[in-house]
Amino acid sequence: MEENTIILYPKADKVFSNPELAIYFKPLLTYHTSVSGKKYQIHLLGTDGLFCETKFKYSENNFFGFKYNNGTYDFLGDIRVFNEYDKVPELYTFLKKDFLKNSDLYLNNKTSVAKYLSDIEFELQEISNFEDFSNAIYYAEAFYSYEFTKSYYEKYAKHSHVSVITEGFAKNTEPLIIDKKDALSILEEFFKNLKYNLANKYDINKEMFISGVAGERFMSINGGCNILAMLDTSKDIVYILEYH
Repeated sequence: MEENTIILYPKADKVFSNPELAIYFKPLLTYHTSVSGKKYQIHLLGTDGLFCETKFKYSENNFFGFKYNNGTYDFLGDIRVFNEYDKVPELYTFLKKDFLKNSDLYLNNKTSVAKYLSDIEFELQEISNFEDFSNAIYYAEAFYSYEFTKSYYEKYAKHSHVSVITEGFAKNTEPLIIDKKDALSILEEFFKNLKYNLANKYDINKEMFISGVAGERFMSINGGCNILAMLDTSKDIVYILEYH
């Protein structure tokens, strides 16, 4: 694969050593690059639909660390960082089964997020074990936004957000990859407040920036954030930061 090539919506088994991580981390794109002569496949991920409620090393405040292992990621953190993390797999299975069955219908009818949530709400209440049902709704909203946008791209070879297709929102025509100058400005702000942003210590700096995207172009509008990847080549660790 040529350097600087972008692959949208890579398969989970091409991203993670454990593909089940895609239940929590949505694969957005893979950026092929090289650093000091070594080739890397940097996978940008989003956790829209989930809340970080606790703090663990390599998983806190929408900051996550992954060991880079021959093109795939090994998660170094702890899934327990996410609120009601143990309820997510069952909800994901239900939503995925429904979407696989009805994806053509959703695309052809240009079903909006609001209409989708209204249509599945009763079943969602039946199967959801979330203590706070609003968390299940939030996950479903993020799931559908991501899956619709992904499926539309795979079917029509055009990357347009669900809101553009179903509600007539203006299409973002900016490049998908965030400009490096803008990314470094975001990271400068992040590092200025590092002691408030992160509880644990990491050997990181803004010069490790490697690639980034605006999350709302892939996931729900409510999940808008800048998703930035930093690469520690000395340890082969990729850090993913979702900065709101």
